[in-house]
Amino acid sequence: MKTTRYRFEQAVQEVNADTTTWLHGEFKAILESDKDFTRKADYIGFSIASIDFKVASLDEEIKELQQIKKGLKSAKVIALTTGAQVFAEYGIDKLEGAGISSITVTSGTTKEVQLLELLNEAELIKAGYYTKVVDEDAVLEAHQYRHRRELIQGCYKVSTVDTSVPPKLRVNKRKEVLS
Repeated sequence: MKTTRYRFEQAVQEVNADTTTWLHGEFKAILESDKDFTRKADYIGFSIASIDFKVASLDEEIKELQQIKKGLKSAKVIALTTGAQVFAEYGIDKLEGAGISSITVTSGTTKEVQLLELLNEAELIKAGYYTKVVDEDAVLEAHQYRHRRELIQGCYKVSTVDTSVPPKLRVNKRKEVLS
């Protein structure tokens, strides 16, 4: 378990659009330091890689919290229905409190939900109950070949937009060997 959080690690985890010049200076300070190049690479690489570990940790926590939330919602439904059964056994419709205004038992309702099971899709399609959607990926693929392009000429327009992607660092993590 990691117990030390280095200054540069904190800097890369908290950087935003307003602090990029400060981060630029931090990179320069590391590269201009008198430390060995391997230590510089490790310091920068591990600091940036720590973001991946933090994101993975948060993903796990989110999953756990979602499971807890689901369990709590289920528990609430069970508590409400069980409580209504107990109130009904005692003939209680309403219970007033000091901190809580009151607890009342609602009457049960039935809800109609229609489920559709398709027995003969082909006949339904023939009768006109379907939708057509243009496959844009197929059109772009057809655009790449002259003989296909001629078939659909005038039915589409392809425009190209150039976007520049600034250079980024890539951290290559060492693969762990399982023993």
